[in-house]
Amino acid sequence: MEWRGGMVPYLGLQSSPEKKGSILQTEDNPLREINQNWSQFRGPQRNGHVPLPSGHKSFDAPPNLRWKTTCGAGHSSIITIGGSVITLEQRGDSECLTARNMSDGSNIWEVSEPTRWDDMMSGEGPRSTPIFVNGKIYTLFSNGMLSCIDPVDGRRIWQTKIIEENYDFPEWGISSSPLIWKNMVIVNPGGEQGAVKSYSAKSGKLIWESSLSGRGVYLSPTMIKLLEEDHLITAVTGKIVSLDPRTGNTLWEKPWKIFLNNAQIVQPIALSDNTFLLAAGYGKGAECFSISKKPGKSSYLLESQWKSKDLKAKFSNPVLQNGYLYGFSENLLVCLEASTGKLQWRGKKFGYGRVLVCGQQLVILGNTGILSVVDANPENFNEVFSAPLLSDARCWNGPALVNGYLFARNGEEIACFDWMK
Repeated sequence: MEWRGGMVPYLGLQSSPEKKGSILQTEDNPLREINQNWSQFRGPQRNGHVPLPSGHKSFDAPPNLRWKTTCGAGHSSIITIGGSVITLEQRGDSECLTARNMSDGSNIWEVSEPTRWDDMMSGEGPRSTPIFVNGKIYTLFSNGMLSCIDPVDGRRIWQTKIIEENYDFPEWGISSSPLIWKNMVIVNPGGEQGAVKSYSAKSGKLIWESSLSGRGVYLSPTMIKLLEEDHLITAVTGKIVSLDPRTGNTLWEKPWKIFLNNAQIVQPIALSDNTFLLAAGYGKGAECFSISKKPGKSSYLLESQWKSKDLKAKFSNPVLQNGYLYGFSENLLVCLEASTGKLQWRGKKFGYGRVLVCGQQLVILGNTGILSVVDANPENFNEVFSAPLLSDARCWNGPALVNGYLFARNGEEIACFDWMK
């Protein structure tokens, strides 16, 4: 049997490089101006693209450590709001939404929810990533509690339970991250009814729930533009679905089976105005679909344009840059031509982890805390450098990169690095 993620089960053994709660600070100079936010899962546009700060230069060496401190367990990624670093982590028997000072790592506030998720495969702690939109934070705890939080003081503005009483939790827990669209908070926990739901971002009141039913998956709801229309792409076990984000009505659905757990993990990517990509591990690979509508008809036609076994993306989301896809096939970095699926090159194994694209470079944080930079060049594979960034505790957490500061965490520590000094 192959363990999900290609790694052995979590055994609950952790060590901490610093005394718990202490902060190792190597710099105390003032922060540069912070005029960017890493506002949600996979960055400002939810696609792994880093906004370039003024004066950006290519990375040719590892960044300098500014501070490092312990944190609780979990796979939640990092977001940033102005001078605050936000994430979800386990602290004892509670999941905590925490805010730390970007300058020195000190605690600003925390919001505690009395719940704890733990499973043999993935270990302990929350999986979802908060989102910041229009001056508010929205976070989904692993017990299905959706909360709206004031980012200044951590005050809970409203909260609502998004799952039914007899909800059948997936074996990995609730792992998707909320999406904000036009003053609505959209979540996709799955369920016997209303597998996708929309709530008022202002009040938390239910706006609509879909007729879709099915078991929840890892995939987070995402909005992609196809045929100049907004398609809310989501999934339940065994199929990908597009909903009308205004009403929750189903626009189209597509069976897409994945061996072993049959649960979509990797986010879909719009490749053009009428094509999009799905990818999965476990021998599945990648497939590009085109979408069209017959004149005068409201129904959609989906057709497969190409398939490739060269991009078996298990849970590391690929990125699209200048017409080429860069991502992990299992744990091997590859580059494919987006329009045809043609393999451009195979790089090296970096371990399972997260991939961002910054200018013409890929920033990779592997599952053992190794940071790597690779040129985003379809002509050839060129690794600029690889170096340890964090302890070797399992790192499935997405980093954040704003104004030259890199924020990264795993299940035991969180740190700030300066890449422009």
